[in-house]
Amino acid sequence: MNPGRLHRAVVLVLLAGVVAAAQMPTMPPIPQPPPMSPPPPLSAPPPMSPEQMPQPSPPPTMSPMSPATSQPDGGQGSGFMGAWCAQGDPSKHASISNNGAFLNLTNENGDTSIGNLQGPNQIVAPGWQFVTGTLSGDGRQINWSNGTFWARCYSGGGGGGWGPRRPNLNGNWYPNGNRSLSCSIQQRRNNLTLQNEVGQRATGSFNGRRQIVTNWQGARIVGTIAPNGTRIDWDNGTYWIRYRLY
Repeated sequence: MNPGRLHRAVVLVLLAGVVAAAQMPTMPPIPQPPPMSPPPPLSAPPPMSPEQMPQPSPPPTMSPMSPATSQPDGGQGSGFMGAWCAQGDPSKHASISNNGAFLNLTNENGDTSIGNLQGPNQIVAPGWQFVTGTLSGDGRQINWSNGTFWARCYSGGGGGGWGPRRPNLNGNWYPNGNRSLSCSIQQRRNNLTLQNEVGQRATGSFNGRRQIVTNWQGARIVGTIAPNGTRIDWDNGTYWIRYRLY
């Protein structure tokens, strides 16, 4: 090929490339996402006032120490508990005790019946043709619906009464008749010191000739002394007895 023609051909090719590059459209810039703003700083919660702060739960209430061997529902019908004298005769002994579920009644003939409380001052004896007894306001008499009555045996005159004297309670006693357990009473005139079968101690005093009031670390328990002086019926449904040798 002629060198002059080759040179012109190269020049034409280069010029054609320059023209084509000049006519090519430019690419638009790629959009960039906006910069992310930093998260706001975490703020501390406001301090709680003393009223808003959680309070600890109170400790569970402890039951008081039982002063003597107690049974359920011993406080109900306590005014009926103890020894009674039929028709007010000290030689006709009757009694009412609590076995925990209901009351036990024994009349002057040794006949027994359960007793169902009908309110704080009334009792029904199903075993005695449902006769009803009403306790007097002073707690000294039960008036029965069959026309009879029982009275507290506060005076002597037969049946082992003491007249105006108080009984001597000094010595060992046995709870609920159990000779394997021992209680004790120390008596100095009107004042008493008692200890039950588990070693708990109490103070007490006479309330009349046939009744004692005791304090077992704040718990008040009243005892009624049998006419022969060998049994104390407590108003919590238990009793103490002692044995004498003749």
